[in-house]
Amino acid sequence: MKLVFLINLLPLVAARALQGIEKKAVSAESSNGLTEPYTITAYDPFNCHLNGGKINNFNLFQAKVGSYCPFTGNQSSTCPNGTDMVLAGSMYPISEVPGGQDVYVDVDGTIAITVQHSHSFPPGSWPEYYGWTWTALPINQAPPIACCPSGDPRYNCDTPSGFWSFRAPNATKGGVAACQNKYSPETTSVFAITPDFNQTKCVPMIGFGTHAYSGPNPPVWAY
Repeated sequence: MKLVFLINLLPLVAARALQGIEKKAVSAESSNGLTEPYTITAYDPFNCHLNGGKINNFNLFQAKVGSYCPFTGNQSSTCPNGTDMVLAGSMYPISEVPGGQDVYVDVDGTIAITVQHSHSFPPGSWPEYYGWTWTALPINQAPPIACCPSGDPRYNCDTPSGFWSFRAPNATKGGVAACQNKYSPETTSVFAITPDFNQTKCVPMIGFGTHAYSGPNPPVWAY
């Protein structure tokens, strides 16, 4: 799938989108709560192409999550067979691997999951418990966009309960964006906008929409 990239308009478009959201104050009585566990999608009602795109392994338009099972042969059936990247709390990835895994944002804005059995982060990066803010959306909101292709497995067209966005501690600006993957040009990856963010061929998004998850839990042995 090709993505139309707006390289130089990221700050302007992001500001326009966020202004539109912030103008609508949502009272606690009329807003959703963050139901856990959850999956995430691209959230940008202004962008018919991106909005609702599934995010798996922090790549966009992925119908199935990439996972790892350490067992082979008949034993491989003991690994969970979920199809989604599933999160809890502030973007904590749910997996079966002993010790779990973590999400982190690298200094350049890359969002990644630690390797199995490890909670080691690159120097200067931010673990999932830094920088992320969740904003609730109204309970009775209209569907985010009418043109979401509900029959396409790369999308989840259900209305999100809210959305995550990112700003690094002490940074003056932040956000998230969909960018062409420099190692695989046909892949669209999602990034956090950090002070050292220097990706090109990007489109800003308002955030990562959250959707309640009810499938196999944990969904994978490891990401």
